[in-house]
Amino acid sequence: MSVFTPSPHPLSAARWKGLRVGLLGGSFNPAHAGHMHIAKQAMVRLKLDAVWWVVSPGNPLKTKNPVKDFEARVKAVNAFVKHPRMCATDIEGKLKTRYTYDTIKALLTRFPRTQFVWIAGMDNACAFDRWDKWEKLPALMPFVFFDRPPAAAKLKGKRIRQHRHIAQCTKLVARPLKPSENGVFWMLSGKSVNLSSTAIRRKKQGHFAKRAESGV
Repeated sequence: MSVFTPSPHPLSAARWKGLRVGLLGGSFNPAHAGHMHIAKQAMVRLKLDAVWWVVSPGNPLKTKNPVKDFEARVKAVNAFVKHPRMCATDIEGKLKTRYTYDTIKALLTRFPRTQFVWIAGMDNACAFDRWDKWEKLPALMPFVFFDRPPAAAKLKGKRIRQHRHIAQCTKLVARPLKPSENGVFWMLSGKSVNLSSTAIRRKKQGHFAKRAESGV
């Protein structure tokens, strides 16, 4: 069970004052071992005090896939995490934000004395140019992408590498970040966990389909 209960709230800034917090955002439909691998790597490698699993009410980039009820996903992530310094949060729902840029701006306003780091897998880096106001995001806080499949080589030709501002502030890092170090960073995480929420959903759907065919 997390020591950070209840979960983060827009009015709980004093509780998080002076802490280094990793933000792992996603639909988590469902959460899986790949997400946990990134969260644990970030906690150790970046010397984080906590990791918030920021459950999105609805991912703008995943409109084609059916998403479970928001509250149900928050509860499922809470049940999955089971780490004393990690917690699922519905803070995007409370802030009524849908895009990462708006969420970060709101968090920086409400938690001015908390050092935030956005953490994600390399698959998010490949799609980074599809995020709303993506060119402005690295100026707000550090974005650390951990090398899990797809590998960093797949970033060749991606706009995140070509954009002048992003390319200038992109670095391979293997140490905790200083409070003033905003930008995009890569971190090699060693063993990778090749999982995706989509693959897990498809596997479950296939399992249920086979059971239906067999009459079980």
